[in-house]
Amino acid sequence: MNGTNELLRAILKIDEEERARTQATEDYRQKAQTDRSARAKQLEEEAMRRMRGDVDAFGARENERAQKELAGQQQRKEQILRELDQQLVKNKSAWVETITARVLGRGE
Repeated sequence: MNGTNELLRAILKIDEEERARTQATEDYRQKAQTDRSARAKQLEEEAMRRMRGDVDAFGARENERAQKELAGQQQRKEQILRELDQQLVKNKSAWVETITARVLGRGE
């Protein structure tokens, strides 16, 4: 009976060691999965930060380009208005001269 008890104790000890190894393996697997998930989340956040930075930079460049284009259009508008004002003054002067010549020419 003593030999049987020792054999049962040895079997229980082996079983306990096997359970401990299995638990350690499971703990390691869970930790590795958690680490992979954390790393994946970190990489995703970094990618999103870079993407937001790229989008912001693109927006800033586009805004600057649009501002320059708008300034150019404003300058062109002002130039056209000046030219129209000059033409108006020329036309008005020509009209006054024509009317004056007609009036003076008839009055003589």
